[in-house]
Amino acid sequence: MIAVTEQWTGTLKPVFIAIPEVAPFYPRIEEDHVALIGARESGTAQAALRVLNGQADVLDTRHDHLQRALHFGMKSAREALLALAEPDVMLARAIEDASEALQPKGLEINNASYEGEAGNSVQMVQLAQTKYADVLSKVPMVHNLSALDIVAEIGKVGADLGGVERDKSLAVAAVEKEAMTPSAVRMRMRAWARTVELVLGALERSTVTPASIEKIRKPVEDAVEKARARRLAQQNAAEKKSSSPGDT
Repeated sequence: MIAVTEQWTGTLKPVFIAIPEVAPFYPRIEEDHVALIGARESGTAQAALRVLNGQADVLDTRHDHLQRALHFGMKSAREALLALAEPDVMLARAIEDASEALQPKGLEINNASYEGEAGNSVQMVQLAQTKYADVLSKVPMVHNLSALDIVAEIGKVGADLGGVERDKSLAVAAVEKEAMTPSAVRMRMRAWARTVELVLGALERSTVTPASIEKIRKPVEDAVEKARARRLAQQNAAEKKSSSPGDT
């Protein structure tokens, strides 16, 4: 739909306003075109919010895995040190102290809000770097990573999560600002359609050259053909699905 009036108000504007019978409709065409664009873009913020929610979910999953890796990795290292023939009690105690300081409530942090997880991650990194860097660097994890590396990664993921949450707040505000009811969208579509019908009717009475008339009609004809092809493809897909061997 928009493609029609996009051409009339764009590249075809000189042709349009040069046709006496349709030129008076130009301001209305422009108005309806802008209104229809607004209706189409009313879901832009909502779409952006869905993307941000997806990003937040991915980051939250990573955050939770990292927190569990740190939690159980520290416990495993402590138990391994105490299980040695000559237990390293001092290092085991230091690991326990670091674990309790970084995760005072264990894995309950994974039940916090996304903003809570992000804030906790920042505090965890600061505490690890200022007070427990030495002991954490002695706790092996995977792929030559230490517990200190895991904490650093938690900080990065937390920072990204915090950024996404801030963007989500802006997106929510944008959604509320641009919200448009379905009935309002339909009203704008009907107004657009009525104006296009008036233009096509005026073209029937026009005395300008057939070439000029065809230039204005062609975007409408193209749109109609595109819609027809789309409906036909949908019908074929539905018929193919209903006749597939697995359907009874």
